[in-house]
Amino acid sequence: MANANAAGYILKLDENRYISLRWNIYDKFTQPVPEFKHSSNRPLVCFIINHNETITHIGSGSRGQFAGTDLRKLNIEKIFKLSSTVNAREIANQTHSGIEHHLINKIDGKDTNGLLGNKTFEEFLEIFLKEAPETKPILDKFSKSRNTRIKNLSAPAKKALAQQKEAVLTALNIAGIDRSITQGWDYKEKEKPISFLSGLPQVRLREDQLLAHDLSTFPEFKVIENTPYAATTFKNEYTHLTVVLANRHPLEEQTGTDLIYFNEDFECFIMVQYKMMEQEGNTFRFRLPNKQLQEEIERMDKLYKQIKPLKRKEHIDDYRISETPFFIKICPRIEFDPDNSGLTKGMYIPLDYIKKLETDKCIEGKNGGKGITYDNVRRYFDNTAFKTIVEGGWIGTNQKQSTYLKEMIENSLTGKKAVVIARKKQIAPKKGYKR
Repeated sequence: MANANAAGYILKLDENRYISLRWNIYDKFTQPVPEFKHSSNRPLVCFIINHNETITHIGSGSRGQFAGTDLRKLNIEKIFKLSSTVNAREIANQTHSGIEHHLINKIDGKDTNGLLGNKTFEEFLEIFLKEAPETKPILDKFSKSRNTRIKNLSAPAKKALAQQKEAVLTALNIAGIDRSITQGWDYKEKEKPISFLSGLPQVRLREDQLLAHDLSTFPEFKVIENTPYAATTFKNEYTHLTVVLANRHPLEEQTGTDLIYFNEDFECFIMVQYKMMEQEGNTFRFRLPNKQLQEEIERMDKLYKQIKPLKRKEHIDDYRISETPFFIKICPRIEFDPDNSGLTKGMYIPLDYIKKLETDKCIEGKNGGKGITYDNVRRYFDNTAFKTIVEGGWIGTNQKQSTYLKEMIENSLTGKKAVVIARKKQIAPKKGYKR
């Protein structure tokens, strides 16, 4: 199920702690609670209950640091005060018998672990939204009807959306922007989704003229205007990231996704193509030779020959460890899970290195077949290492080469792939960094 790991948390506060919450002016609140397990990449909706068993606030929760023996900090932010309180026990009484008993134990304090599993949370939320309709703009993205819409997407559409989501998350990760802002993806039931980016809340609310403005921030990329696209900007106090997702074909007909990432601070391009491993027993493997990969390598080689003669400037910011802009990310097949903001574990492999692997015996199996696995590739960049070298401008095209890469985008858009184009610009220096 699409939202299988989203969860809720019932936090019951005693009178003193509730007074602390009411007088809190920081929109954040931390409470020691019994140890619980919940991924930081998943949404956690907190229902805050006072000593009278009424829900007065909701918030976005996360599992924090240890708070003592068998205790964990529950961090809550984006706290919203209800205009009228909701009785938690009355909601519990409207649920199915098994869930009702489970909820009442949490509400009256017999079960001190307030975590609600998916099914309990879904049923509790459905009733809560009827009692507190003012919270729909905040919580409707976790509703049962939204989960059903996502579940009903076709398999090819889910496959395309999963790869597009991975590319968008990669861009956000490199730029150092909180990936959880992508949670809440949805689409209108009577309309087919166009792309992952178009289903994000911040994109659905934008006007067409604003999307056109986003395109204007990509000089030399006018070819994008001839494709169906969605565009938006993400930012934090340090970084401004403009993302455009362009594609010529419906989701069901797309064959993959590319990420074109432009680091404006150092004027360098990186291009990532995604390839999916298949599970064979206990091993994930990407079989070689691969016809589609070979065709893409030939296109990348052709383009690289055109830009390779362009030498870097003497300016210190134009220094690169490697000027090869092409990487292949090989990872297990991705399932479309719109509320998981975690990046898929995978191997970023430079183009010239993957060509060496293709001819090396290290990837040969017992019967002579070839395939890339986590065990037989001794060196690759994981998500953390790749972020570091791209963010710092250590790899990618030099500034002269970057001016010639319009053709890269044009060539990418001629096929059935969706292309995520991300442009990152630093808007304020990070702490301790001087430039």
